[in-house]
Amino acid sequence: MENWAKDFPETFIDAVRHADMSATSWASLMFRYPWDVIFGKLNTENVTVLGDAMHPTTPDLGQGGGMALEDAVVLGCHIGNVTGPDGTLTPEGVSRALTNYVEERRWRAAWVIAASFVSGWVQQDGSGWFMKFLRGVFYKTIMPKIFSIADYDCGKLPSKNESFH
Repeated sequence: MENWAKDFPETFIDAVRHADMSATSWASLMFRYPWDVIFGKLNTENVTVLGDAMHPTTPDLGQGGGMALEDAVVLGCHIGNVTGPDGTLTPEGVSRALTNYVEERRWRAAWVIAASFVSGWVQQDGSGWFMKFLRGVFYKTIMPKIFSIADYDCGKLPSKNESFH
């Protein structure tokens, strides 16, 4: 067994040995500034971004997957609101649905990006007296508010004959 592999499970080692390394890339964690989400162009007439393309977050709050699911429900609601009773969808309706989706998600996405970054920074940056003090304040006052972002109701999908908003 190679020296690098001694601490890894055999299934992992087997996967690495059989991987096409020419198709593998190492990408750094991307950060989108919250103001880019607040002020940026996130959709055109018939194209939008969602999930990590809209709101890549640091992993410190574990909200990335949940946000993507919220995106799907909110987008589905807005598309359902512009779908005709016979199931038709016009280009104008799609444009309106995407615009409404982006406007609904913009501020929440910016808040989660910022909260996740701040949470990671406070928890991981140094061990001097100031950071210890800041952590004490952070854990007692700010962290409970940040954790409350996980409690979000993105509505329910409209049925065929009802409107969401």
